Amino acid sequence: MESAESGLPWRVIFPDDEHLGASSYLRELAASDCSPLTVRSYAFDLLRWFRFLHERLVNWEQAERVDVRAFVEYLRETPNPQRLRRRPNRPAPGSVNALTGKAELPAKYAARTINHQLSVLFGFYEHACAANLGPLVNPVPAQRTRGGGRPHSHHNPMQDFVIHKRANYRQKTPRPVWRGIPDEAATTLFDALRSHRDRALVSFYLSSGVRASELLGLCHGDLDAGRYTVTVTSKGSRAREVVPASVDSFVWLALYFAEQQPPMSPGGPVWWTRRSKPAPLNYHAMRAVLRRANDSLGTNWSLHDFRHTAATRLLADPAFTLVDVQTVLRHASVTTTQIYTQPRLEDLVGKVLEHYARPPVTGPTIEPSYDAAAVRELLGLPLS
Repeated sequence: MESAESGLPWRVIFPDDEHLGASSYLRELAASDCSPLTVRSYAFDLLRWFRFLHERLVNWEQAERVDVRAFVEYLRETPNPQRLRRRPNRPAPGSVNALTGKAELPAKYAARTINHQLSVLFGFYEHACAANLGPLVNPVPAQRTRGGGRPHSHHNPMQDFVIHKRANYRQKTPRPVWRGIPDEAATTLFDALRSHRDRALVSFYLSSGVRASELLGLCHGDLDAGRYTVTVTSKGSRAREVVPASVDSFVWLALYFAEQQPPMSPGGPVWWTRRSKPAPLNYHAMRAVLRRANDSLGTNWSLHDFRHTAATRLLADPAFTLVDVQTVLRHASVTTTQIYTQPRLEDLVGKVLEHYARPPVTGPTIEPSYDAAAVRELLGLPLS
């Protein structure tokens, strides 16, 4: 797969030439205002599918449902190549970190990855059938209602959504689990950072709740030190939105400018590497910064954990409503923000232990110096 030069952000090269069917579908996505990263993700999924069919000696136009089933079985059992790049001293895939309680990524493809792959293939073959590119039917099973129609196609907004059965080959996805960084652990992690640049980045992450790529995309002109706000390009909508940050974040930012003296051209990137020839700091370089801090502490915090931490801190403040936090995090739906209001089981362990350690409370009794019959008559209780 490689980047294209003629309007299409990415194209699939398989086996040796450009795959015209894939290019036609990717052009549809690009024309539908999908981001280049979305087009890239879909292109990789298509390339994985073409490679699988090539091993089975099946042309993509003649792929059948049994091929899709075999592909899902292959994804369920095959290790993810991204996990094979792990260093030898890294924890085993799927193991739980003793300090953070977070599990390492599993060795195989995740259920959401398989479902995303099926969604890409379903859309690809729908486009191929409509454009008469070769396939006669879509080999990927679609989700249908009992009547055979598309789920929620005629949904009444006054009624709740009905949960329909998963389509064939779709995997069960675990419930999303958020994990904020405790205050003490966040302080320890902050102390393990090596430069003012890294401290400024983490401070912005924890105070503003912006996504990792959004903060790394800041340019000079996006910072308002007078109002303590930053203007970021939101993921998905790509809208330019103003997000508040803490005063400390801007203090660390000033220290970063004084310490590193990065290029500060108007409209240029804010964050730069610390090499002899500086380059704009990208997502992979920022992950390396956090990985070094994790290695020194024996933890496995991720960049997205900073966003979870910011959400939990805001919700813990009684001055913030749920809608306020939704606005700061820029969630499209308040139901996404509501996951932070649900307590996790590990957070309730202390409360449960405290409950059982608390001595039982007895009900109020009548002082022995009073006549029991007189008190019951005074209170209108039946005499016994």
